[in-house]
Amino acid sequence: MTMDRLRDRLEEGDRRVIGAAGAVADTVRRNPDRIAELIGLVDDDDTAVVAHTAHAMMQIAQDEPALFDPFADTLLDRLEALRQWEIGEQLPKILVCLPLTDNQAERLYDILCANIQDRSNIVAACSLQGIVDLARDGRVDRGRAQAALNAALGSHRKALAARARRLQKYLPA
Repeated sequence: MTMDRLRDRLEEGDRRVIGAAGAVADTVRRNPDRIAELIGLVDDDDTAVVAHTAHAMMQIAQDEPALFDPFADTLLDRLEALRQWEIGEQLPKILVCLPLTDNQAERLYDILCANIQDRSNIVAACSLQGIVDLARDGRVDRGRAQAALNAALGSHRKALAARARRLQKYLPA
């Protein structure tokens, strides 16, 4: 499957469904040297390709997160740019699994704090989850994570406040 074929597969189907993300993830797992090609498709102009790429990346990361280790800075850049909500949904889940440097973990924390303000409730919730995960792993100060959690608890956004209540048990005071 050439890069064009990889893109062609990810272009299939509606943005709101996973499409061929699973098949593409399987292809990349079998050919790990293709991971850079897949990551590059996060910058595609087609929103469906980007959505399906994000889903394929997450499926790969569930089994083989180490494939993304060399690309931590690239993924941080893409999360910070946040071109569409699927990136904000999936990249935090991948990034918290990587062996980030202290500077990368701090940068991720800052990006996630900013993304809590995104208009997408999914992006906000996944960002909050990422902050809690970083704190649970000791990669960011628990007090700072608790402050983000407390701010979300007081949010006028009901979905974000509800997620914060569920996450409280993972950061006991």
